[in-house]
Amino acid sequence: MEQTEGDRRDNSQIMHSIGQLTGAVQAMHQGLTARIEDIKADIRRMESAQSERMDRIEDSLGQRIDNLETSVGKRIDSLGTRVSNLEAEDKRLIEKTAKLSALGGGVGGALAAAAVELIKRM
Repeated sequence: MEQTEGDRRDNSQIMHSIGQLTGAVQAMHQGLTARIEDIKADIRRMESAQSERMDRIEDSLGQRIDNLETSVGKRIDSLGTRVSNLEAEDKRLIEKTAKLSALGGGVGGALAAAAVELIKRM
């Protein structure tokens, strides 16, 4: 079977169309591959930005916690000082009360003795 000129032209057009289709598919593949790489790069940038943001949040929270611990520590120390001062004042008051009681007891005893002596002389 011999090919006619028309058959050869048809085959040539088919081959030409196949070549164009192959080129178009390759171009689409390259375009999609490039777009996928762009998307991957965008995802990496977003992950990096998210990681940096989380690091900043962690640093900020850590600093706030440290400041809070320092503030609470100072308040606790202040309360400890106040309690110590109150305990010292309480001790001083107890000592004064004991001295006054002893003095009062001594004065009371002397008055009782004087009263007994007065009664004896009467």
